Amino acid sequence: MQFNLLHGFTQTSTSWAESIAALQQRSPSAEFWVPDMPGHGTGTGLPLPLRDGATALAELSTRGVWIGYSMGGRYLLHIALQHPEVVQGLVLVSTTAGLHLASERAERSAADDALADSIEQQGVLAFLERWMSLPMFRGLRASEDDLAARQRNSPIGLAESLRQAGTGRQEPLWDALAALKVPTLIMTGEHDTKFCEIGARLQNAIEGSRHEVIANAGHAVHLEQCSHFAEIVSDWAYTHFSN
Repeated sequence: MQFNLLHGFTQTSTSWAESIAALQQRSPSAEFWVPDMPGHGTGTGLPLPLRDGATALAELSTRGVWIGYSMGGRYLLHIALQHPEVVQGLVLVSTTAGLHLASERAERSAADDALADSIEQQGVLAFLERWMSLPMFRGLRASEDDLAARQRNSPIGLAESLRQAGTGRQEPLWDALAALKVPTLIMTGEHDTKFCEIGARLQNAIEGSRHEVIANAGHAVHLEQCSHFAEIVSDWAYTHFSN
């Protein structure tokens, strides 16, 4: 089985290390493609808008089960809708399909632009200290390798990621989700009430999808409850793709 994993904002491919190890324990023959997302890690070039970034990622990938977390999940929805030929199944972790109202998108874009300016002015380390202290990451204990990799992100890369691919810049995809016809697993943490509500909306919008709310977890489900995350994903994938 092929898994393609897309990380969240401020992370790198290193952030998936523990999840991959846990998934491999359950599926020893599985293969993994784990890119650094646009504007992050060792990725070359600056971020593209979500639609263009999704095409770039799809062109680099092979067909498989895709797992996207937060920002990675938003890219993933675009990949699934624009390039269904590379998508066997979807795992959407703490993911939104966008903001409905233009006024909401404008307000969020302005906030993201201000945040981007602060990253360029204060640097990555100062920004990460603020970012990781947000309430939605209260239960997260990131590994030393993950934290070190995040600190190697560049200020301009993270800033442009917000400006080009932040939630406020995302085209709302809710009306398009009915076109998704692949097995879909939606995962949210019980302490992340905002995304639990969004997850329920995604389940209603994507025919045949399943929504799992993970106990004792916030936004970063796969990092806060890694073993349970791997168990659910592996069992779900085996059910749908064992043949």
